[in-house]
Amino acid sequence: IHQFAVGRVSCAVVSDGQMEPPWEPPLAEFFTPEAGVKKDELRQAVAAEGGERTTLACGYNCLLVQTTDGHAVIDTGLGAGFLGYGPRIEPLVGRLGAGLATAGVPSAQLAAVVFTHLHQDHCRGSIWSGALTFPGALGYAHAAELAFWSGSGGTAAPEHLASAREAIALFGQQMRPFGDDTEILPGLRAIGAAGHTPGHTAILLESGGERLLCTGDLFYDRLQLSHPAWSTPWDYDRPGAIASRRRLLDWAADEGLLVHAYHLPFPGLGLVTRERGAYKWSPLQDAAG
Repeated sequence: IHQFAVGRVSCAVVSDGQMEPPWEPPLAEFFTPEAGVKKDELRQAVAAEGGERTTLACGYNCLLVQTTDGHAVIDTGLGAGFLGYGPRIEPLVGRLGAGLATAGVPSAQLAAVVFTHLHQDHCRGSIWSGALTFPGALGYAHAAELAFWSGSGGTAAPEHLASAREAIALFGQQMRPFGDDTEILPGLRAIGAAGHTPGHTAILLESGGERLLCTGDLFYDRLQLSHPAWSTPWDYDRPGAIASRRRLLDWAADEGLLVHAYHLPFPGLGLVTRERGAYKWSPLQDAAG
């Protein structure tokens, strides 16, 4: 748990887990020739970082925000009992509930769950047991996201389809659709970031003149900042995902927004700056120093 504030709003990054060696996923599974990243290009990019790493950290950094309407969590991780990546992963994830309780917000007291999108690693934590993990919470997802997974389009991403549809069904009337540039909850605004999925959304938190941009899956690894045109196999609309990435990273860099990155190493907080036609990630501790 990493507790901090944005203006007058109390926040905490609560990890649902993070891959650890030797189970960190290979970079080559994220940046593939099929997604437009040549093997030589990937090797050269890693070498340019000054290292020889072959994996990415892949954290699941959920964001707890205390709004005037109650506590909300943005994305919910993979949840307990997850076997989708093999049994070796199960002990490493499913920690959100315990983390929220430690932060003083038991599951029964959570008022809202806001989804950047409905891939399983963002929504399964809210429904992993077959019932709502946070029974008193309203769910919030982009209207385009709900339509996509409810319709035939979601069959193009079968590994995510079951969790997405189960979340939609279990939340039922407790699910609230939203559109771009709408206030979801007091101080939380939806920022259109479509491409990774049709309703992929960034969330802007603003209070007391301070701002934080929660970017969801705008990027998985710092390599997508130095190479913003790189896609992954999970991008539904690759040109759209690239356009959203550049637009929001330009904004974050130009205005010095604090950025929350869901999949970067815990706590996934930092600043984005421009560098040689692309971008650079500075983790919070480096940015503060």
